[in-house]
Amino acid sequence: MLREGNGDFVRTPVSTGITTVVFVVGLIVAVLAASLISVGISSLGLLGQKGAKGDKGDIGATGATGATGATGATGATGATGATGATGATGATGATGAQGLQGIQGPPGITAVSSSSISSVYANYSASQPTPIGNVTITAPANGVVIVTLNVGYVDMYYNNSCALYLGTSSTSPGWNNLDICHRGTRTNGPTNERVYFDMTAQATYAVTSGNTYTFYATALRYYGPDNAPMYLNNIHLIAAFSAT
Repeated sequence: MLREGNGDFVRTPVSTGITTVVFVVGLIVAVLAASLISVGISSLGLLGQKGAKGDKGDIGATGATGATGATGATGATGATGATGATGATGATGATGAQGLQGIQGPPGITAVSSSSISSVYANYSASQPTPIGNVTITAPANGVVIVTLNVGYVDMYYNNSCALYLGTSSTSPGWNNLDICHRGTRTNGPTNERVYFDMTAQATYAVTSGNTYTFYATALRYYGPDNAPMYLNNIHLIAAFSAT
């Protein structure tokens, strides 16, 4: 409106162009609102009750086998198992070839000479023993003679000792050059206790083919210069030849 000169307000007409724009905008808003309301109503109409669960479909075909994966790391070695039962013994193998011939062994005893003496009384002597006997042998070849003196038992008082000798002579210096054997006591003095024991002396002697050798056995009542008797019984003197 505009104020007139006289102070009155006069109504001025509004432009029809602006009126038309306003009308069109209002119409569009109304149409959009109607459309939204229509869609909402339609949506509510479509949402019905949930139907029953359908049957399970058939199993689909097996898919193709995938590629083989990489080989995994080797696992730790397991504990050793229990030892199994022993198997049956196998068949005996074939006999091996004959071995080489061994070296020739030494010949055995081929000649023997011996003598037996029933009993000998052994005297005490500081220098010369009592003769027991001798044995002679001829060597059939080069070799050795084994000389053995065996006394079945010695009968004496306790305070004595018996000495046996083997040698290549019956007198000094060769009467004890092969073997010396002692048995008894070193205690001097009289006693009534008697003892019995056996004794053996033995030696080897190298010999030459065709030669004859004599070996001697003697005995001595050792220690105690008294008259106590000492007897040697069941005596055997043996010379056995063996070739080398």
